[in-house]
Amino acid sequence: MTQETRKRNHKGFSLIEVMISILVLVIVMGAVFAQVNRVTQTAKRESVSLDLVGEDRDFVDLFVRDIHMAGYPVNLMYAAPAAPAPACPAGVPIQDCSRSVAVGIVSVSPTQLRLEGDIYGDGNVYDVLYTYYQVDPNNPPDPNCPCLRRSAVQKIDGDPIVGQAAPLYYTEVQNVIDPTGMVQPIFTYFNALGQQINVGAGMDFENNTAVIQQIDAVKVNLNVRSVNIDSQTGHAAVNSMSSIAELEN
Repeated sequence: MTQETRKRNHKGFSLIEVMISILVLVIVMGAVFAQVNRVTQTAKRESVSLDLVGEDRDFVDLFVRDIHMAGYPVNLMYAAPAAPAPACPAGVPIQDCSRSVAVGIVSVSPTQLRLEGDIYGDGNVYDVLYTYYQVDPNNPPDPNCPCLRRSAVQKIDGDPIVGQAAPLYYTEVQNVIDPTGMVQPIFTYFNALGQQINVGAGMDFENNTAVIQQIDAVKVNLNVRSVNIDSQTGHAAVNSMSSIAELEN
């Protein structure tokens, strides 16, 4: 074998062949990484959506339970009629003086709901207040508002509307979309026939007794926007959830 033949046998890849190989590798790896990134973004988006749905569902379930427990004592809790409530001073309505009796629905509006009930099943009556805040009055720069908050404090003797302890908000749904102009407000009220009750800007059981007594069911409608931006759509995810709960008494 001549020296020239040996050189040809040991000849490697040409520069063009190496460049083509690198180009093909780059294209293949780019496609792989693009797919991996797409899967990662989808998983992240689904995780955010699941968290959002889970938080909203927990809040709605709590709301439904509160509605079911509105009013106390509830006749359905006893085989025989409930024991009489403690006596009140002459001329004072029972609901204004006894912390052992709940009036049920106290006040309503499209963005606020107040009720009384034994919501924890411990024999105590609680003043429950759901309030929508466009802006947090105590912390205006709060990025979590608009929000829907829930307070539950034990009832004290006094007027259910103005004579109770200040609300303590420990539970809330954050980043609620402003319901102004929407077809459905946050709270909608229905009578026993399923007909919607117009509560205007707000009513309470003392001044609008006939209307409040007609309420048989309450619907909550939540539209919540995530704080995370979807990299594919460029928009924040939105979750809508609603539920209707009937009063048990």
